[in-house]
Formats: sequence, structure tokens, C-alpha cells
Amino acid sequence: MPDTASVQSPPTTTAYVLDSIRNNILNGYYPLGSRLDQKAIAEDLGVSLVPVREALRMLEGEGFVTINPRRGAFVTDISAQELEELYMIRAELEDLATRRAVPKLSSAHLTELADIIEQMEEATHQQDYARLMELNQTFHFTIYDASNLRLLSEMMPSLWNRSRLYRRVFTYLPDRAVRALQEHKEIYEACHAGDSEAAGKAVRRNIRQTVSALLDEFQKGRNLKTQSVNEYGQVNKEANL
Repeated sequence: MPDTASVQSPPTTTAYVLDSIRNNILNGYYPLGSRLDQKAIAEDLGVSLVPVREALRMLEGEGFVTINPRRGAFVTDISAQELEELYMIRAELEDLATRRAVPKLSSAHLTELADIIEQMEEATHQQDYARLMELNQTFHFTIYDASNLRLLSEMMPSLWNRSRLYRRVFTYLPDRAVRALQEHKEIYEACHAGDSEAAGKAVRRNIRQTVSALLDEFQKGRNLKTQSVNEYGQVNKEANL
């Protein structure tokens, strides 16, 4: 059953269709590399073809869809190269956002972050990896939103959505959960201490460990030769992962 984005009604039909298709790509209803039948999507969502076509063009801009003028629209497949590039960009932007945010974090922010850490501990113990992914994003965005960097805040959701696609494919990486929890505690401790530099480094370290684990899973799942990543998530060509 496709996701119809019914929790909250977006302000326009196109936004409704956009959210529905994006969610169905992320939850696996539309498999990677599969052709998107525009007529079937329109029927499923109870809309005309116009908002479907508009949404697909927008999703092409986000990187979720590839449009071939003669063959139609397809769910974009994933690649090690894009994975490396995605996390390289995230490392730079999220380091910046964290360093700018730390001096602006209020006691209410810190209390919220501490509460999220407690929830992450519980979800880790229960092996609730879907919940962990939600808490992970809430934790980071609580920090980044405090940076008051408007353009950066507008860019971040798209990058995280692309990251979710990789995380879904590789089944939440359960072996990473315990280590990731400790990494988030280190981020929190640096934020609580008001140490912008340490917090930025801790965020970058968390991203570096995540991309390393994802590349390892990519290698196992796709039987590809991938290479180790440096602290920015870039490829070190002299060594294999």
C-alpha cells in the first residue's frame, strides 16, 4: 500500500504528491531503479497527471528520480561515489552549523538534547532502529536550527533525505547503534561545555564513522571494491576499505 502522506495535508496538490512519492521511495515501495508509472501514481493518489509530473521534476532535482525523455521516470539507484560525496558535503556543512550553534544553545536546548539521548539509549537497548533514525535526526537538527543559518537550514533536509535512502537500503546498520550512541553523547557533552570546536569535531567524527560503515555495507551488498575514507568522507585511493 503506497504512502499517501496523510498525516498532515500539504498546502498544495503538488506538495502532497511530492511528499507521497518521496516517502514511497524511502520506504521501499518503489524499488531502486524501478520505473515510475505516472498514470498509476495519479490513480493511487487521486490526482491528475499534472501534479505528478511536477513532483517528479522536483524529485529529479533532489536526486531521487532520473527522467529519460523517451523512457520515462525511474527511481535513482545508489552508488558508492554519491555516498562519498553526500557525506563529504554533510561533514562540512554540519561542522559549520554546529560551531555556529553551540554559543547560542539555551538551557532549554540542552535539556531537550539530554532527553533525546535518554530516548536513544532506550531505543538502542530495544534495538528499535527505525526509532533511532528519527531520534538521530531530531538530535542533530535541534543543534543545527540554533545556528540561525537560514540557507543552511533549508539545504539540510534534502541532504538528510538522501542519506535516509542509503540507511534504509543497509537495514539501519544495527552494529553501529551502540557506537553511534556514544558519539552522540560526546557531541552533547561538548555542547553542554560550550566548546564549539570540540562539538564540531565530534559531529564530523560521527559522520565519518557512519560513512565508513555504509561503505563497508555497500561493498558487502554490491560486491564492489570500495576504498577507505578520510575524515571528510573522501576516498583515499591508496587503500581499500
